[in-house]
Amino acid sequence: MRLSKEFKLGKTTALEPIVEVFNVFNSANILVPQNTNLIFNFDGTIRAGVGDPRQVQVGARLIW
Repeated sequence: MRLSKEFKLGKTTALEPIVEVFNVFNSANILVPQNTNLIFNFDGTIRAGVGDPRQVQVGARLIW
């Protein structure tokens, strides 16, 4: 789920604050041995499964 709203700062510039929530309903994410699609983590490890637990991400986008 993503929530965002664009705020005009001038004729051609805008600021868009963003909030994103992953796994909104905190569904069980069953991780199984590597017999499905592999997921490569940023730390170099390999695991299989459908995803991570609930996470929230906050950011902003400057549009010009």
